[in-house]
Parts: sequence; C-alpha cells; structure tokens
Amino acid sequence: MSDAGGNLQYASARVQARHGRRLDESAWHRLEAASHLGQYLQAAGTSALGGWVASIDKAHDAHAIERTLRSAWREYVQAVARWHPQEWQAWVEWWSWLPLLPLIARLARAAGAPVWLLADPVCGPMALGSPTERAAALGATALAPLAAAVRGEVLVSVAWLQQADRLAPRADSESREWLRRLMRSLTAGAEEIVSESTATPLRLFRAAAGTAIASGCHLALLWRDVERLRGGLVVRRLFPAPEAA
Repeated sequence: MSDAGGNLQYASARVQARHGRRLDESAWHRLEAASHLGQYLQAAGTSALGGWVASIDKAHDAHAIERTLRSAWREYVQAVARWHPQEWQAWVEWWSWLPLLPLIARLARAAGAPVWLLADPVCGPMALGSPTERAAALGATALAPLAAAVRGEVLVSVAWLQQADRLAPRADSESREWLRRLMRSLTAGAEEIVSESTATPLRLFRAAAGTAIASGCHLALLWRDVERLRGGLVVRRLFPAPEAA
C-alpha cells in the first residue's frame, strides 16, 4: 500500500473516466464474434481491453492466460488504491485478491496441489504440505485473513468479505449501507466470488458518485468484465473453432 495518500476528488475523476471506457454490449458482441484466439486477442487489443491482453500471446496455455490476468488485476487495483486518501487505500487494495479466492479455496483440500497451482507466483509457494501447513504459510502474508478458509473454518468468500468490512473506514450510516449492499452483490455463497448481476453495483455507482464507494462499484463492474474476458480467452484456447476449409 502506498504511503502517500491521494484525494477523493482526484480518485473520483479517474474512476469516472475508467468507467466510461467500459465496453458496451454491442462492443462485447463484436469481440465475441471472433472464433479463434488470435482473432479474439487482436480484437481485444484494439479495444478498451487492450491493456489487459497486452502480455498474452495466442501460444499461451489457459493457465498462463489466467495467471497473466490475475497479475494485471492486482496491478490495476493497486493503482486505483493509490488514487485514494490513505484511510481508504487498504480497503480498495483488498479487492486485488479477488482472483485468488478459488485458488485459496483449493488450498483447503488435502490432495496435493496441481502443477498449475504451484506455478502461481502468489499461491504456489504456499501450496506444498498439508492444509494446516498451507494455512500457516498464508498467515505470514498479506493474505493472512484468509487462512481460516484454508483451515476449513469458514468459506473463502466469507473470509474475504469479513476482512473487507474490517478495512472499511468509519462512514455515515447511508455510506455503510451502500458498502454492505455492494459486498452482498458480490457474494456467491459457495467457495468464490462470482458475478450475479451488474444492476446493484451500477445503481450504487451512480448513487455514490464522488465517494470511495463508487470506486468499489467500479471495481465490481470491472471484475465482471475481466471475468468475461477471461472466459472468452480460455474457451478459445481450450476449444478452438475448426479451421475454415
């Protein structure tokens, strides 16, 4: 987390600008018309998603694609956190771990870690040994609040939400309710955070304009976009369309 603090006016302007660049449905449909991974990457690269695929090559396997997107997400969220006043930075930065929740849930299983998990630069070093040993290793990192999930004491989604609530600065009752509604909109209820609807964060983004809550809404909406992008890339990598005659 940055030692320097930004300010809400600056953060709000940056977030609004980034929100305005999101692809609309017609742009998504044009992108998703690409049947081959190379075509999809080329189309995404010339869109507002270009930065997210800049380090992805059509020769990458599905796991490499997912690792690249997880890294890009963390870098983006950390940048957004630096735009904010110090009291909000830790809360915003906690969003950077969203893509790791399924991996951390996997650490709770007694079975040995698969190769793709060992290759992850964050979770890989903690994936050896038993779940108890993995939880201990996790406890020595910034992901320590999720160690209880590896021990099987709580769902990883619940652990993530509990820490987000602890990190949220003091706010008025209306803002706290906005935060609770935003967090609830992300909760899948099983072992990971998934997208259910864009309606709640989009409404809150408009209602909470000019506040840090709007930044959380932006991240919730962008998370859905990144997940949609990930799905488009991975499906085309794993199930390439037949070549035209």
